[in-house]
Amino acid sequence: MTSHGEPGKGPWRIIVNPASANGRTGRRWGRTAVLLRRLLPPFEADLTTAPQQAGELACRAAEQGVETIGIHGGDGTVNEVINGLLGGPVRQETVLALLPSGTGADLVRSLGLSHSLSRAAQQAAAGHPRPVDVCRAEFTGLAGGPCRRYFINVADIGFGGEVVRYVNSHSKRLGGRISFLIGLLATLACYPNKPIRVALDGQPPFEVRASSIVIANGQYFGGGMWVAPTARVDDGLLEIIVVGDVRRGEVLTNIPRLYRGTLAGHPKVQTFQAGKVLLESEAEVLIDMDGELVGRLPVCFEACPGKIRIRG
Repeated sequence: MTSHGEPGKGPWRIIVNPASANGRTGRRWGRTAVLLRRLLPPFEADLTTAPQQAGELACRAAEQGVETIGIHGGDGTVNEVINGLLGGPVRQETVLALLPSGTGADLVRSLGLSHSLSRAAQQAAAGHPRPVDVCRAEFTGLAGGPCRRYFINVADIGFGGEVVRYVNSHSKRLGGRISFLIGLLATLACYPNKPIRVALDGQPPFEVRASSIVIANGQYFGGGMWVAPTARVDDGLLEIIVVGDVRRGEVLTNIPRLYRGTLAGHPKVQTFQAGKVLLESEAEVLIDMDGELVGRLPVCFEACPGKIRIRG
């Protein structure tokens, strides 16, 4: 579905995911479009009607020479767009503008952008494009075959992947933070920590029994959890947070650390920096990327410096 703005030089294309925010994005789009037309340059809008369509629409827009692609949805929609662009003939001058409307919206936190739609639109209209790193991952897909995907914010391996499986199979009407907390508590009741081999930048691997391993390009995930306060989206490096063999009670008592950004101070948490990370396990260990359950180990992560540009 496409709506046309006023004639003007270089119209933007906004990709809208009506299903994001538990369907609120679609229900509010009529009023939202009026607001955005006051704040943004002329634009055309494409509304998705199926999963993964955001990536196809972004790729088509880039092929048509659209210079700025706005994304009105959550972190999963941003992930789809990035994979669509990087999996196709992306044009170097294509710029993204984030217009948040999702359950978690953790990426805008990591980028220092506003959660307010009107303020985010003003930042996008007035801001200059900045280069931002992404991470390329090669792993085993849910169907069992080899897969390659990109993510821009955070991947969570192990416990976090199980949490995302729970959250995405239940209603998110209570919002991002509450939905993820409910998922965390439900998963905690039955999740066993698993042995994982970790190799950083080609060094000899070490093995840990881990609850979760977080690969962070950005700082926040899970609806506001400040998991990687020292991560930077433009330094060419990944932050690796290894949450070791913690017991259920330790997880519960340390939830506040996740929101305060002090998880690294726990004695069973290790942190590293690397440009390339290889994770392997004989156990089934799930992978979440930007809030989407995508597959299982083994996986190889590699930082891709300055791969995309974001306006703001």
